Amino acid sequence: MTSTPQQLHSGSQNKNVLQDVAPPAKLSGKEIVYKYIVFLPLFIVSVGIALTVAYINLRYKVPIYSSSISLLIKDDKSSRGGGEDLISENLTTYKKKTNLANEIEMIKSNSMLSRVVRILNLNWQYYNEGNIKRIELYGNTSIHANWVELKDSSIGAGIILVRKRESVYIQFGPNRYKKIFSGDIVEYPFGKMRVFFDPNEIQKDNKYIISYQPTANVAGGIAGGLQIRQLSKETSILSLSINMEVPQKGRDILNTLVNVYNDVNVEDKNKIVDNTIRFIDERLTVLTGELGKIEDELQGFKQQNGVVPLEEQSKLEFTKSDVLKEKMVALDVKSEVIKEIREYLSNPRKKYELVVTPFDITDVALTALVTQYNTLQLKRVELLKTTTPDNHLAKNLDSQLEKLRINILEDLSNISKNSIALNKAYQDQSEEQLSKLRIIPERERTYLEIMRQEGIKEKEYLFLLQKREESEITRASTIGNSIPIDPAVSGGQVSPDVAGTYRSSFVVGFLIPIIFIYLIDLLNDKIIVRNDIARVTVAPIIGEVAHHSSQNRVLVVSNKDRSVLAEQFRILRTNVSFLLGANIKSPVLLVTSSIAGEGKTFCSMNLAAVWGIAGKKTVILELDLRKPKIAKSLGLINVKGITHFMLGQVPAESIPIPIPNTENLYIVPAGIIPPNPSEMIMDPRMGEFMAYLKTQFDLIIIDSAPVGLVSDSKIIAQLCDATIYIVRQRFTVKKQLPFINELYTQNLLPNIGILVNDVKIGGINSYYGYGYGYGYGYSYNYNYNYRYGSERITLWTKIKSLFKI
Repeated sequence: MTSTPQQLHSGSQNKNVLQDVAPPAKLSGKEIVYKYIVFLPLFIVSVGIALTVAYINLRYKVPIYSSSISLLIKDDKSSRGGGEDLISENLTTYKKKTNLANEIEMIKSNSMLSRVVRILNLNWQYYNEGNIKRIELYGNTSIHANWVELKDSSIGAGIILVRKRESVYIQFGPNRYKKIFSGDIVEYPFGKMRVFFDPNEIQKDNKYIISYQPTANVAGGIAGGLQIRQLSKETSILSLSINMEVPQKGRDILNTLVNVYNDVNVEDKNKIVDNTIRFIDERLTVLTGELGKIEDELQGFKQQNGVVPLEEQSKLEFTKSDVLKEKMVALDVKSEVIKEIREYLSNPRKKYELVVTPFDITDVALTALVTQYNTLQLKRVELLKTTTPDNHLAKNLDSQLEKLRINILEDLSNISKNSIALNKAYQDQSEEQLSKLRIIPERERTYLEIMRQEGIKEKEYLFLLQKREESEITRASTIGNSIPIDPAVSGGQVSPDVAGTYRSSFVVGFLIPIIFIYLIDLLNDKIIVRNDIARVTVAPIIGEVAHHSSQNRVLVVSNKDRSVLAEQFRILRTNVSFLLGANIKSPVLLVTSSIAGEGKTFCSMNLAAVWGIAGKKTVILELDLRKPKIAKSLGLINVKGITHFMLGQVPAESIPIPIPNTENLYIVPAGIIPPNPSEMIMDPRMGEFMAYLKTQFDLIIIDSAPVGLVSDSKIIAQLCDATIYIVRQRFTVKKQLPFINELYTQNLLPNIGILVNDVKIGGINSYYGYGYGYGYGYSYNYNYNYRYGSERITLWTKIKSLFKI
């Protein structure tokens, strides 16, 4: 435990050489384990508290379950019905390439989820709040409510139902209740709510909560818990999952969301068809009126003039005329279609609506422009679902649409010009044919004109009827672009994670003591282990004195004492002998420390006692003239001492006083406390007195003042042969150790040897480190029976010794 005599002798011979401070020793694995194992009760308590907290948390926490559904997203081709083949490509211009990222955002949109909330009536939520936890009532419950009148749907509302005796009440506060019956109306400033419930379902000790939340709030809550992910990059299957307290509620939300998503897709795809049907219906209404007028005119003509038959000789010319009429009819239909489209595109209110495909115009460029225009319109509609019209992407689409609109109008203008020119040519040819038929009576010409007009309108009417029927077939055959692979299913409990919570609590409970111990070590500035001294100073450690629990005993060493403390002072005596050397007669030993309270007096007296037991005539010189303690502790009051000698009041031979019950041990008291201790020690008479003591005693031990506070010890050190420097475990501050190293390396005090006082061998603050220290103490107490007095070491005492601080 202490330095060997050879090490001490070597240290005394080389103390004038400045040595490097030894690097700090590292803790071994065994020492690290013992460092923490001595805090085992703290670990047990901390882990126990953490697990208890985890149990309470799990006990009161409502379980959450996961529900999921897999949704196959098809491309646009696979989502159309069989009626598509019945309609021309010019009519079915809706072509869409599926983008899964867009579909995910569409599914999670507030408008989509709001429809789900309204369908399932999720604005209303019902809870049964017991003493431990609150359970949501969903589906099979007689408690429900609805609005009789609602002025502001953006405000939430709630009701608490409780049962007292045989009646049900609404609770407004801690002691405010109002009796209520099923079907009663509860009035709010913003509406009236009707409440329904079965009184038998209202339990006495529970509270039943009826809560209404605005649709947007509920939809936002669902969106926050809804998880959508693509199963893999190779598939277009989306996995939708949501965590809910009630598994059935989660399944209902997912199934309804899939249905709503398909409905929205169908509505989106039918927008072009709906616009076409609306345009055809408008034209049919106009044509019906025009045909009615022509038929009335023809009926009147026939009633007035009858039918004029054609002459056989004019049949050939009439045949040619009919051919021209057919061409003119086609041109008229074409002109009407162009006129309607131009009016449609020129109408500012229909700026962002789809344009009907010009189904009787064979111009390829016009068809391509209209198709591109409609595609951009649909793209704009999709974009505005996730952004605003002021977005730069939306503005870019508006610019492209405007350019296409101008190009379509220009193309229609060119086609119209060509049609006018061609119609003029047909008119000229018709006039030529009519000139040949002027022999036909005027009434017959009038009749033919009426029939021609009727034929034009009738053909246009039949054409539009056919296109309308085809559009209806297309609308009826449109299906959604997604298919749920299976209905929504609920999995196991996802929250709380029982095993994970206990694991985390155990880890936290285990880490808290570790952090606590680490902080204790980090904040500790006192000397605890031997290594704290060895790594800062090269001065030798000549001994350790164990902790002594009795505060009243000054001398603990006696002739027959075999305690640990006595043996430690005997070891110290041996080491000091080697520190002094064999050639010094009547050596003078200086005992000092850095500050007061480190045990100089205790160590001085017992070291002197152990030398007296060995037959050496020893004297203790009480030279701590500022705060003397030895004489007072021995009961020597108002005795003559050093200061009296220095003042010439008493002779030197009358000062040493024998200590009772201790062989060969004397004390020289300090005497009265002088006002100038340092100057008195420097007086030449001090040298004379020391010379006298050397002639009378084998060993002189000087109990001096702390060297770190006053200069007394440095002055008296000139008369000394060696120095015992006291440091106290758990008391001396680590920052004082470099001062000891400076005294040793600069030879400011003679032959310094460090004595560690008040050492605790076992427990948390073991001087010998974690693990080894306890083994050392155990060996002394039980193998050699070294213990204080006749105290019996019980099992409880051994356990407590592990955790001494």
